[in-house]
Amino acid sequence: MVLSPFDGRLIRLRAIEEEDLAPLQEMFWNPDVTRHLTVVWPEPLGGMRAWWEGRRSEENAFAFAIETLAGELIGGCDFDVWVRSRTGTLGIWIGEPYWSQGYGTDAVRILCRFAFREANLQRMQLDVYETNPRGRRAYERVGFKEEGRMRRGMFTDGRYIDIIRMGLLAEDLIDP
Repeated sequence: MVLSPFDGRLIRLRAIEEEDLAPLQEMFWNPDVTRHLTVVWPEPLGGMRAWWEGRRSEENAFAFAIETLAGELIGGCDFDVWVRSRTGTLGIWIGEPYWSQGYGTDAVRILCRFAFREANLQRMQLDVYETNPRGRRAYERVGFKEEGRMRRGMFTDGRYIDIIRMGLLAEDLIDP
């Protein structure tokens, strides 16, 4: 049996459909979720729709819904491709009720596996706030390494925090 490149141990990645926009919007605009993201100002559903339509029209961008293997929508992820360097910049978020269950790690692994094996990238990178240890651990479990730090790179929760740049080369992907 051949498995889809979009299936993991706990989750699957799939296209974002119009009917996903409202539930994604509801999960996304939780202050505990957006605290770890650069997008912090709530937008109406029309803003989510505009983002989705924009991603679909970009040639070098991929966006996915994250769902459990049972079909429950739990978050979203995407990456932009820098064609010349065959590098992707990854973004991910998981709805708060689904934190600390391994879904984020599995989603990052599947997204990177797709990027390396199907999109022919050689490197993935991301930025993570120093105040997001759960995210950093998930990235490290997949093989990401800290490559640099932008000191006081973001202002959030009334203070400046560092932004950590992490990178993963195709040969360093931890894919058990």
